[in-house]
Amino acid sequence: MGLFKRKPKDDGLQADLDQAKKEAEGAKKALKDMMDQNVESKQLKAAAEKKAQEAEKKMAELESKLKGLTEAKSREEMAEARQKAMDERKAKLAEQKKLNLIATHTVQEGETLSHVALKYYKHATPPYWKFLLEHNTVVLKGNERNVRVGMELEIPELPEDLKD
Repeated sequence: MGLFKRKPKDDGLQADLDQAKKEAEGAKKALKDMMDQNVESKQLKAAAEKKAQEAEKKMAELESKLKGLTEAKSREEMAEARQKAMDERKAKLAEQKKLNLIATHTVQEGETLSHVALKYYKHATPPYWKFLLEHNTVVLKGNERNVRVGMELEIPELPEDLKD
C-alpha cells in the first residue's frame, strides 16, 4: 500500500474558495454598477441643475427686457402727454395775450416797470408792475431789472381783481 500517496482532503475548500471568488466578483461588479449609476445620476442631476439655472437666467433677462420696454414706452407716453399739455398751455396763453392786449409799449430812457404801470394802469404799486413783469417774463427774463431802452413790452388788460 505504500505505492499510492494520499491526496490531502480539501474538504470542499476549493469549491468554497471558488464560490467566494465568484461572490466577491459579483459584489465588486454590483458595487461598480452602483457607483457608475451614482456618478451618472450625479451628472444627470448637475446637467439638470445647469439647465434650470440657464432657463432662470434667460427668463430673468427676458423679464428685464420686457420691463425696460414697458418703462420706455410708459416714459415716451408720459413725455408726449407732458409735451401736449405744454403746447396746449402755450397756445392758451398766446390766445389770452392776443385777446387782452391794450397796447405794445417801447421802453424809453429812464423808464421802469413802475413808470409803464403808472402810464397804462394809473398805479405804480407792486401788484401792477409785477403783473407787467409776469406777462412779459420771456422778454424780461423774469427780472424787473432787465428793463432796457427799446424793449417792446406787451400791456395786457388788467384782471378783475386789480381793476379800480
